[in-house]
Amino acid sequence: MSHKKRDWSKYNKSLVNRGSLTFWIDKKSLKAWKANKQKGKLGRPFKYSDSAITLAATTRYVFKLGLRACEGFLKSLFSLLKVDLDVPCYTQICKRMKQIVLPTHLQSGKPIKHIVLDATGLKVFGEGEWKVKKHGAGKRRQWKKLHLAVDEETQEILFVDLTKEYDSDTKFIPEIVKKSKGLKRILMDGAADSFRLYRLLWEQGIDLLTPPQKNARKWNKPWLEPRNDRLLEILGLGGKEFGNISLGIRTTNRRKIS
Repeated sequence: MSHKKRDWSKYNKSLVNRGSLTFWIDKKSLKAWKANKQKGKLGRPFKYSDSAITLAATTRYVFKLGLRACEGFLKSLFSLLKVDLDVPCYTQICKRMKQIVLPTHLQSGKPIKHIVLDATGLKVFGEGEWKVKKHGAGKRRQWKKLHLAVDEETQEILFVDLTKEYDSDTKFIPEIVKKSKGLKRILMDGAADSFRLYRLLWEQGIDLLTPPQKNARKWNKPWLEPRNDRLLEILGLGGKEFGNISLGIRTTNRRKIS
């Protein structure tokens, strides 16, 4: 077999050059850094132009930075380049990014593998606690539910919605799955222990991690295999490998599971 000869000196130099960094900012972008147009509604006008927010957002996606890290990166960069301009705050970058269209290859970035979904209650109307304690409740309190989906690795909020108090988190699963490419697992509380939800996510190739109900038992369905394994692990039978050998008999209090 013939082997191609390699110039090791040139090869080593190319490896070193991989770590070199050249950052160039167009002068037109710096001249148009400050916003000249109004919002078109009441309130304080924009301080930074769309091109400034686009530059910040592009820097964030290319270098895979968080919003706060992106702000610090731009500040240090402007200091090295001796550019006398203010840098947008990370909260401004986050809000203005929603109004700017970036190339899809920048936004795709690293796929989201695990999502944590949960809800919390918000009291939007009610009387003071002291008045209720002294004189009783006079008016009915109203509650809302805030649903949040968070990337487990980056802690970034991927989905948020405010609904009535009786709406469940499972209502938003199809929408979250549609928006999240490469999703492998969804983590939820015990309220998501539903055969319908297990099957829906199983057909999409997504694992549902949620604690089974107190009286849960095994079912011979392909989309419930992960649930069966976790149930056996909780019962102390060692998962699928050893749980099937014990024929589903719980060793702690001799209760049978089927």
